[in-house]
Amino acid sequence: MNHKLKLRSFDFQLSVDGSQKSSKAPATLKSVQYKCQIINNIMKTALTQTFVSNSDSEYSETNYYFPIQEGICLESFEAKFNEKKIKGIVKEKSEAQQEYKDNKSQGNFVSYAQTSTEDNQDYCKILLGNLPPNQQVEINLVFSQQLSSILNKYFIAQIPLQYCEDEISAKLGQNVLTLDLFCTGRITYAESRGYPAQKKVIDDNTVKFDLSQAQLQKDLGFQLVFAFEGMFEPQVIFGSSKIFHEDQVKRAALPESNSVMVSFIPNFNEEITKEIDDAIRAAIHKGDDVFNDEFQQKINSEIVDHLNSSRSEFLFLLDRSGSMSGQPIQKACEALILFLKSLPTDSYFNVVSFGSSYQKLFESSIKYDTQSLEKAIKIIKKYTADLGGTEIYKPLESIFNEKKMEGYNKQIFLLTDGEVGSPKEVVKLIRKNNKFNRVHSIGFGKGADQYLIRESAIAGKGISKIVDLNCDLSEVIIEMLSLCITPTLDSFKINYDVNIFESTYPQLNNFPCVFKDEILNIHFFFKPLQDFSSLSDAQKQISIEYFDSHKKQKVQKQIKLEMQDCFTCNPELQQSVFKIGKQLFLNENIMLENSNNQLVQQSIDYQLLTEKTALICVIETLNDEQKIMYENIPHNTQYQNQEQLALEQLEKLNQQIDQMIDCNNYNCNKMLHPAKKYFKSSSIFTKIKNFFTFSKSSHDNEFQRLSYNQDFLVEDKQNFNLVSKQMDQQTDDKVQKYQLKEKCDDNEEDDVIQSKIKKQIQRENQSSLPKIENLLNLVNSEGVWKFDENLIKQYCLKNIDQIKLFTSKFTSKDAFMTLLIVILLEAYYIQQKSKWMLISKKSNNFVKTQLKQGGDLNQIKDSIKQLIQ
Repeated sequence: MNHKLKLRSFDFQLSVDGSQKSSKAPATLKSVQYKCQIINNIMKTALTQTFVSNSDSEYSETNYYFPIQEGICLESFEAKFNEKKIKGIVKEKSEAQQEYKDNKSQGNFVSYAQTSTEDNQDYCKILLGNLPPNQQVEINLVFSQQLSSILNKYFIAQIPLQYCEDEISAKLGQNVLTLDLFCTGRITYAESRGYPAQKKVIDDNTVKFDLSQAQLQKDLGFQLVFAFEGMFEPQVIFGSSKIFHEDQVKRAALPESNSVMVSFIPNFNEEITKEIDDAIRAAIHKGDDVFNDEFQQKINSEIVDHLNSSRSEFLFLLDRSGSMSGQPIQKACEALILFLKSLPTDSYFNVVSFGSSYQKLFESSIKYDTQSLEKAIKIIKKYTADLGGTEIYKPLESIFNEKKMEGYNKQIFLLTDGEVGSPKEVVKLIRKNNKFNRVHSIGFGKGADQYLIRESAIAGKGISKIVDLNCDLSEVIIEMLSLCITPTLDSFKINYDVNIFESTYPQLNNFPCVFKDEILNIHFFFKPLQDFSSLSDAQKQISIEYFDSHKKQKVQKQIKLEMQDCFTCNPELQQSVFKIGKQLFLNENIMLENSNNQLVQQSIDYQLLTEKTALICVIETLNDEQKIMYENIPHNTQYQNQEQLALEQLEKLNQQIDQMIDCNNYNCNKMLHPAKKYFKSSSIFTKIKNFFTFSKSSHDNEFQRLSYNQDFLVEDKQNFNLVSKQMDQQTDDKVQKYQLKEKCDDNEEDDVIQSKIKKQIQRENQSSLPKIENLLNLVNSEGVWKFDENLIKQYCLKNIDQIKLFTSKFTSKDAFMTLLIVILLEAYYIQQKSKWMLISKKSNNFVKTQLKQGGDLNQIKDSIKQLIQ
């Protein structure tokens, strides 16, 4: 799944943790410039930042966090100070840390960088030690990455733009971002969203984008969506990199290491190309966020249907600890039953419930059909919250240890309402097993471990949700399921000449499944000193065979390792390709228990940041005279970012608010007072205080959002008012009206929309209609309802004889009954469509197979609709 990079409170901030405080940060980001180049699905970014000391008398130490996504490779770090350029060097981590400490104590201007996790986000953490007063330093970072895809139709590039703290410089800044897009095939689509950018088409294969003005907002980035001819065919790009040595003479003499990358996008949506193109382009034109879950949900609901091409083993981990007693376990079981009824027909499934111990519904996953579904439902209806504590590691480990079913990937859904011991170990276990397993997590209620929920889904390449106990859990779970139903490429067999390659990423003896929205990328690393020009044509052949669940057949591709002419003269691209592949290889293997010093040495050889390496850059070494001056000048290293202090205070408030509500103590002046001084607007503070006095039942989930929202630290009333308005809608029928209006055609007149709204509310208030849960309980695993004349009478009493005449249009009465129920769902339960949309897709597929020759299904549906209205 795609994970949009979300900026956190201290992204791109300059600050230091410490006991002393200052009214301002030790430095200001004066200017920033991005130069990006995309070639097919490789993006290389050169980021230049100029920092200026805010002090005229103090040396200071500054922490700087740069957010990174998984798979990003930092290729180089360079500092420019007093017209002198100094390159950073990657070393073993403890060695680099000691060198930084020694240089800092001596007064040298020094920088240090390592990968870091802060606030559940991965960062490159950069330290600037002994930043001299009244000086500026230019930091140049070069990083590269493989791009991901959306809807198996487009490549996407996301750049979380850094903002300038110096407003004057921001307004004067030119060419903040330039991006050159080059594709080997004719570019068929290339549009940006986020900040407005100028676009210039150079030729069929090249497009340039230019963001000419720096921006002050922190909530926007630059996003590019593009496609080109040939992107579904294998692309071959060679990689190379010299082995690094600190001695420049030896560095020049050392040999090159070479690799080759083979990649392509699986064409899972071949039959609905135009429909997806129209939807994506219309959304981008309107400025919609095509990366968020809501848009993806809409596309999966209205256009994409992978039910028939999905081959998955679905496992549901259900929390049955004591805290789930009462309504929580009841809602969870109801949602679980609907989840099972909505599964694709070609599936296996099992339920693992856990507490202090765990229980499996079946000894091993069982084939999904009506008989196994009914058996499962009978058992689930008897579930209670009787398993004690909350232990997730062991049931997860048991699932991962089960032998993979040939041709079926595992989709794991975890639901819990509590905290677990050693959540980091659970996340580590999931990351270790994410090649054939996707893990999706749901936090149910205020006590759910937010770190576990978010990070388990990221590690498992899945989706996460944290929801209130009062939400419609069935709706949440089915929406998640709809996003997770996917065709796959599986059962890979890759043949090549083992005499010329020493390793691959991914490793071919454990090659992962390829899911929707993923790109097939394979890096082959040549043996040392291998001369590619001497290889025979047979040695340049690679054969890739796999099972395509969308096509329901084995596919074989013969790939010749020949670089296109446009790549041969681009050594920078070749270095990026090699380093990306090696970075991915090292990230996966360097923290394993059986990893050895050779992997650390490879990190140093190719200058790559890993868990066991760090970067050191001695920017300026003081001479004797400067050392004397350094010793006589204050060098305050203890700065604290004020916004960060406020956020930390809010986190403490978040932990205390539940206790306050439980005690019915709404006098929160005393509790809020410590945070008041950090807010720039007393009116914003008052609004937050009043917000805390709202009822627990209505606003638990909204509080969680607001307590972490840094927008309240600035004068941003519009954002607060928007959230307040959303909360108000929860207390009356405005939500119903709003949701229905969203489903109406944009071209409809207001009176038509209001008529629909009125009719919808009247229909859903009719007490004579069965609850939707009762209706859905009658459907079987194939989406079929058995013919039931009594059920027809409940909805169609006036025209029952006319409606029953349509049974003759189908080979079975069950097909007619199934079509009728789908029509009734659309007519009377449209507000709850997310609950039944997957079932209705199975139903429609069944109805089509039962329609007699010459029948017009659309005409039949229209006729029945007129009779029931």
